[in-house]
Amino acid sequence: MGVVSQKLRQSAKGQDCTMRTAYCNYDPATTVLAHLPSPVKGMGTKSDDWHAVFACSACHDALDQHNYDPRDIDRDMLLALQRTQRKWFDMGLMAFPEFTPRPKSASKIMPRRPMVQP
Repeated sequence: MGVVSQKLRQSAKGQDCTMRTAYCNYDPATTVLAHLPSPVKGMGTKSDDWHAVFACSACHDALDQHNYDPRDIDRDMLLALQRTQRKWFDMGLMAFPEFTPRPKSASKIMPRRPMVQP
């Protein structure tokens, strides 16, 4: 059985969909925690709750029914997981021991290009 966290599950309520598939209805009222495929997931067993994303009803249905473009789904799931974990971190639901924010001037990573919203 995967790890269950009621706080993570409840955190999806009213949030914007982080899956943002072609099927997305962009309705936060329908958003739930959708579990992604993982080695833990199986018949009658969901993935750990931290292997999940905020998904509107349309994206959740597409994910559960495997009704998506296989060329896009891996990228979509990774981006959704990153967006969801960032929200959990900002909400204080995901923490790291001895976390120190990186100073802006110390970054060696190129600046991000703006994401194009669908």
